[in-house]
Amino acid sequence: MPEFRIPVSGPYNTRVDATNALTSTSGVIGAGVVGTMVIGRGAGATTKDRRFVNCWTETVVDPIQNSKTVYLVKRPGFAASNTPQSGSIGNAIMVWTGQGTGTKVISAFGSTNSSIYDGTTRLATNNTDTTVITGKATGITETSVSSTPTLFITSSDNTAWFYQPSGTVTKITDVDYPGNASRTVVGTAAHMDGYAFVMDSTGTIWNSDVNSASSWGASSSIQANSYPDLGKGIIRKGDKIMAFGSESIQFFFNAGNPTGSPLQRIESMTVKVGCVGSDAITQLSNDVYWAGSSPEGGLSIYGFTDGIQRISSPEIDRILILAGASNISLSSLKIYGRSFIVVNASTVTFVYCVEERLWHQWTSTTPLWSKCAGVSAGNEQVTYSISSLSTSGKVYVINPSSYVYADDGVTFTATAQSGLMGSGRNRISYYDIELIADKETSSSPVTVAVSDDDYQNSTVIGTVDLSQTRSRIPLAGSAYRRAWILSHSANTGFRIEALAGRTIDSVN
Repeated sequence: MPEFRIPVSGPYNTRVDATNALTSTSGVIGAGVVGTMVIGRGAGATTKDRRFVNCWTETVVDPIQNSKTVYLVKRPGFAASNTPQSGSIGNAIMVWTGQGTGTKVISAFGSTNSSIYDGTTRLATNNTDTTVITGKATGITETSVSSTPTLFITSSDNTAWFYQPSGTVTKITDVDYPGNASRTVVGTAAHMDGYAFVMDSTGTIWNSDVNSASSWGASSSIQANSYPDLGKGIIRKGDKIMAFGSESIQFFFNAGNPTGSPLQRIESMTVKVGCVGSDAITQLSNDVYWAGSSPEGGLSIYGFTDGIQRISSPEIDRILILAGASNISLSSLKIYGRSFIVVNASTVTFVYCVEERLWHQWTSTTPLWSKCAGVSAGNEQVTYSISSLSTSGKVYVINPSSYVYADDGVTFTATAQSGLMGSGRNRISYYDIELIADKETSSSPVTVAVSDDDYQNSTVIGTVDLSQTRSRIPLAGSAYRRAWILSHSANTGFRIEALAGRTIDSVN
């Protein structure tokens, strides 16, 4: 009796041209985004081909035996940490590493104007309404002004604010700050060598006076104009400032110029790949990732370490294009000892594991990972997040010392769907199947379903419990070609290696 053993993990390889889309998020008609509907096709992945939802591939290497084992693991959930502002969406979050013990969680909440919180303590502002800044916070960054830890907050109404310990969140009133000079500020601030830098929509980079957040000069600017595109945002990478345009990226270093901007462009590093929006840029340690565009059209996810690399597959790209460039935002986090780039495309989320170089999908009742911030200091090694969709007003947390597998108390389902097995010429009878997996300490049921008609329909053939000694289902039916679908909805994790079993081949 022939035996088979197939891995339950692998690359995400959905058939985006199929018509049975999972969702209809935002989308496109021709070249323009229209509302929140897709004409003719959903922006989500289809239900066809190999898919991994709320679970990803994890490779464990044994250098002694010169071998490796590949597992499928379930993502942890986002638990409620605290509630700074009930009834509001989240705008921004960061961990203030330069102040106190380096574990202060600073967040912004508000649907129209943002309140800034240190934990659950709302910080006073010098706005007329002392509980908010004007506009929604687009980013919170930190710097040091003459050895004083300082927060810098950019806002959607082109204002900027700063805060120092035990002080007041104070608006920058200098008339030379670009937002006060009728310029549109894009993205958030970058800080280097005592300067704060911001970009406007024309691609001009403005800087504060050295060792100041509040003072700005009328001529303290430099243009990122190697190509005539629009400004999208800036970010610091090591000792350089990366300036993103709509169709190009330029790099600057501190040349120590005595007047004007201290920056000087590094012409040789200019590249003809742009960025779709200021919210579509994120950083992971010293590496930068973004949703990029090019003059030829299309949309891809890129990373920059020592050079630019495209990390998204054609299948992922085609889904992101349907989602609409204006609906894409990026964040990043580290969990399970691995690094992840989170790509939010309206209500669809795709996640890239840097170490595995593979994509998978996250779903939840309401995505709670719009923006993430981590900390590893002292005894605290956790990841925090906010949601720009949920009005719970909560900060969420992934705590490695107490993982949960529910989002804000609501369990989610992890689904792994295989590619088609079998040549399609001979009917294969499955004598039995068994999951090869770690044994859980409490009940952890996995529902096993199959599709024998190219994913048009599925049939549940049984349920196994990963807490039991054997996870076996006898007499699993027959098919010419079959896809296996595993679903797990318990508030427990899993680590599954393979699906094994025995078959009886027949020619008919």
